[in-house]
Formats: sequence, structure tokens, C-alpha cells
Amino acid sequence: MTIFDEKLATLSMTVRLGADGPFDEVNAALLAGAGRPAIAVGSGGSAIAAEFFARCRSTLGYGTTIVQTPMDLVVSQDDLSGFDIWLFSAGANNPDIAGAFTAALGSAAAAVRLLTVNPQGETSLAAGGSDRVQVIVAPVADRKDGFLATHSLVAMVTCLLAACEVITRRSGRDVVDRYAAEVAATVAPEGSPLSNFRSGDTVVVLHDPQCRTLATLIETSLWETGIAPVQRADFRNFAHGRHVWAARHPESTFVIAVTAAMSRDIWQAIRLALPSSIRSTDIDLGHATRFRTAISVVEGLTTVQSLGKATGTDPGKPGRGKFAEAIYGDPGLARLADSLDPAIRHKLEAVHLYDDPSCPTTSAGLARDQWLSAISGARIGGVVLDYDGTVVTTVARLDPPDDQIIAELTRLADSGIAIGFATGRGGSAGEALRKTLPERLHPLVTVGYYNGGHIRPLSVDIENDQPDPNPDIASTAMWIEDQCLLRPGVRLKRSRVQITINHSDVLAPATFNASLTTLPAVADGRVRAVSSHHSFDLLPTATSKTAVIAHMRVTMSDDARVLSIGDSGEPGGNDTELLASPPSVSVDSVCGHLQGSWSLFGRTPSGPAALLRILRALRLENGHGRLDLNSLGKRPA
Repeated sequence: MTIFDEKLATLSMTVRLGADGPFDEVNAALLAGAGRPAIAVGSGGSAIAAEFFARCRSTLGYGTTIVQTPMDLVVSQDDLSGFDIWLFSAGANNPDIAGAFTAALGSAAAAVRLLTVNPQGETSLAAGGSDRVQVIVAPVADRKDGFLATHSLVAMVTCLLAACEVITRRSGRDVVDRYAAEVAATVAPEGSPLSNFRSGDTVVVLHDPQCRTLATLIETSLWETGIAPVQRADFRNFAHGRHVWAARHPESTFVIAVTAAMSRDIWQAIRLALPSSIRSTDIDLGHATRFRTAISVVEGLTTVQSLGKATGTDPGKPGRGKFAEAIYGDPGLARLADSLDPAIRHKLEAVHLYDDPSCPTTSAGLARDQWLSAISGARIGGVVLDYDGTVVTTVARLDPPDDQIIAELTRLADSGIAIGFATGRGGSAGEALRKTLPERLHPLVTVGYYNGGHIRPLSVDIENDQPDPNPDIASTAMWIEDQCLLRPGVRLKRSRVQITINHSDVLAPATFNASLTTLPAVADGRVRAVSSHHSFDLLPTATSKTAVIAHMRVTMSDDARVLSIGDSGEPGGNDTELLASPPSVSVDSVCGHLQGSWSLFGRTPSGPAALLRILRALRLENGHGRLDLNSLGKRPA
């Protein structure tokens, strides 16, 4: 009797333990995630448990489930807000599941859960210490699985199966008893080789997509044990070119067809078309229900057992290369997950979104460290702030700034740090600031109105000190009105040096900038458009928020720098130039270039909440400021 024979012979013991398992916990977790999309994460044998979980949710009508490997989850740039993430790992000790756990914890997922058989695994212990993660431990009779997952896989399947029975108002204990009886009947004491499979065959696993759990088990197990080279495809994907190997090597091709009631005819048509020299065997799962799929997991294990007999391979101890441990135990994915903090993920989202061909292909982590080093080492002599979306939220942009932000700006100004604002607004920004900042500071604070097109001290009310009219802006306003680019009834808002149009007032916001390229003043470079999170601003091309920095630096020492903070760092944003080089921080959008704008926190916190944290981290040293990254949990390279 092989090691694998011994493992299979006692599987029913593990199933029976499931009667007292945590299926009520799994039941509650499944119910909580009903209707939400889910991601099931596993590798090796645990990937099969993840597939079974997906089948359970599908049969319950609970919504889409995406099955991923740990590396899929770690490198993904998807926004997982509203997702449930389920991690499956027998031992919860390998570095890949540790990396997946880190990625899941750092995501905006609605819930994170770990299903394992080992409560003492490193990831189990780490997850247990987080209030965001639920650890569920399935009981197992034999934790030492051998090379292939056997007891741990069946333990997780049993737990999920029983939980689903409770959801359908049946007894979880009763289904465990039924499953244990079926498992005992399915497992032969020592197995027997399939009569029509030969050592040296290439195995092609064709399947109904509803039967992916079993198909994945066979494919994974045959390849991992070296029993046979194997390919998996659903029936119709096989028809699209996957059959060429079989055409060239019919005598050494063995097909395992995993069918369900609705796909039997599709398989039979393929079987009739295949050469008679191609041997095959069928496993039919009926309607591929949860219970039938759970039984198929054991049928898959016995199929692997049989193919192992034919090749003289013990799937429980197939032998492995000397390099195996170095590959399996490599902590590279865990290190990668640790390095991908929210700020890096936020930046990489922008890199992928904007697809800037000039973006260097160097490590994002290295670029971030260089950026952090530049801002942490800067001697800050002044701070210039965007207003809407930075000092106040975009939604509440007409409300006064938060008292805590005003207190921090006052602290800095009283300590000799120059304060400036670079805003797309006109006089309304100055009016709001004069109401909130102490009057003694008004002559000392610089405001660049109209995106830097009109720079004045805060003490000056620009209603009484207007900029000179720009003829290109006047002609642009008339052109927009003539072209009927705005919704009916909308009145164009324009000053002498800028036109401001709310996104909601444009007939076609997505193509508005493209429409402007036909305007002569835009086409020949005299006028350009920038965007905030709520409006488009059209301004003379020479106008820039960076003019506020230049204005402030005149009174500073040569080694002093101006820290720029804004929220619209994306390409075409009205803070793009302001945030293009350090020292600068975005409190929301960033560009798609590694050497451009960065945020400190990622997606959240953002806006005024992020600004307050940054201002509080400015420490005063010898008449200058220094951004203390340690107080923000960020360390420079």
C-alpha cells in the first residue's frame, strides 16, 4: 500500500469530523457575502478548494466568484471595494499565502476570510491578530497530507458543503453523514490502474465549466506528481486549436472527459470526431450540484491514484527535484506584497491607466523611495496649496476650511514658513481664507488666483484689483458659446483671464477637450485646458500654478524649498505641473509617470484629511520645516 493509498483510505474520518466543524461560521460568512462579488485565492490543492467554493456560491445564486492564485491577488491593480476575499490554505504557512494575506489586508475588500486546517500556521496567527480577518479552521483527521492535499482538501470541502446545506434549510450534520458514506464507498483500499491509460500518455482533461473543481484537481495533481503531461480545457475551448496535439499524437493521447447533464451531447460530438485511436474515459457529474461536486473531489483523487498505479508513481511521495524547496519556500511574493503599500498601488494604477510611453520601467518601489528621500530631505521654507479638493473637499468646496487645518497653517506661518495658495478659483477663495485665517497673516499669505494667472497677497481683495483682460480668453468664450458645447440654459462663467466650466454643464465631458482642439487659440498653443475634479479651466498657456512657487521663492534663502500639495495630479489636471517634481504631495490623483506626482497614502485618506496629516508632520528646525515621514509611517530610502 502506498502513502497515497493510506491517505485516501482514511478520508471518511476527516469527513465525519466535519459534523462538529465550524460550518455555522462558514454559513454566516456566506450569507454576509451574498450578492457581493468574491475572490477565492488558493494554490496547489487549495486552488481546488477555491474552485469548490466558487461552485458553492454559484449554486446558491450568490454572484460572481473569481478564482485566483496568491500571485494573481498580489500583483492585481483592481479596486476590490465591495468584494469578499476568501483565502484557502491547508497549512497557512507558505510565503505565497502570506503575500496574499498582506495584499488582501491592504485592499478595500468588504471582508477577508481564511479557511485552513492549521490554526497555528504563520498566516493563521497573523490573520487572527487582525480585526478585519475571520479565521475559520476546518477539523482534519490527518494533517500530514503527503505530497498532494488529501485530508486538508476534503476537510475544507466538507465544511463548505455543510454550510451550504444549512443555508438551504437542511441539516449540515445530515449531509456530512451522507458525504462520509459516499467517500467510504468511493475509495478503494489500494486502487487499480485504469485499463486504457498507458504510461507515457499525454492526458487531456476536457470538461464542462461547471465541473472545473474536478478538472482542476486532475490537472494539478497529475502535473505536480509527474504522472503525466496534462492539458485542461473546456469542451468548446478544446475545439479552438487545443486539439492539434491529439491530431499529431493520437496513439499517446488519453482524454478524461468530465461531463454534466447539459454538456453530454457536446462531448459526444467531440468523441465521435476524434480518431478511434485516442483513448478516453468519462466522469459524469449529473447536474454538477454541490454534493455531486464534493463527491467528485474524491473521485478525482482516486483517478490520480489509478493513473499513479499505471506509471508506478506514489502520488503521496512522487519524489521531487533538489531545487524544489528553494522554489516553494522562496519568500519573493511575500516580500513583493509587503513592498506594495497603498501609495505604490495607487501610483501603479495611474501608470496602467494613462500608459505613458515615457514612463521608466524601473521598480515602482525604487522610484517611490527616491521620491520619499527627496521630500524628507528638503528644507521647507514655504508651503503652497491647491484649494478645492485639497484645503476643502470638492463636494463641500463652498464651506470654510476645517479649523484644524487653519490651526496648522497658522502654526507654520507664525514660525516663519511662507504660506501660499494656487487655486483655479477667483476672488471667492480669497474671501473664504480672509474669514478663517488670522488677519495678521493676510499680508504674508500669497494667493495665485485663476491657476496662478493673478498673484496677490491675501490682504488684497481682487474684486478691486482685477487682472488685465486676455484677448484669447475672450475669443475662446465666444467660440464655446457659438459651438453650443454646453447644456441648454447654462451660462458661461468667465473672468478676464480664465473660463471655468463645470463638468456637469458640458454636453459631452469625455470629448470636451478633443472638441477644443479645433479652436484656433488652442490649436496654435495660446490657450490650454486643465481639469479639476469638478470643472474644466481654460487659461492662457503661459499661466501656471508654478508661478506661485516662483513668487514665494524670491524672499527665501537659496537652499529653501516650497512644498506643493494638490489633488489633481493626473495628466491634464490643474495640479499636474504643481506636483510634477518634489517636494510635492498629491492628496488624491497622481500622474502615470514614476518621476511625477505621488501620494503618501494611496486612495485614502485623501483631500483635507490627508492634508491635515501632512501639515501636522511638518516639523520646524532652524527656521525651516522638515516633513517627518516617520510620523506618517513612511521611512525614506
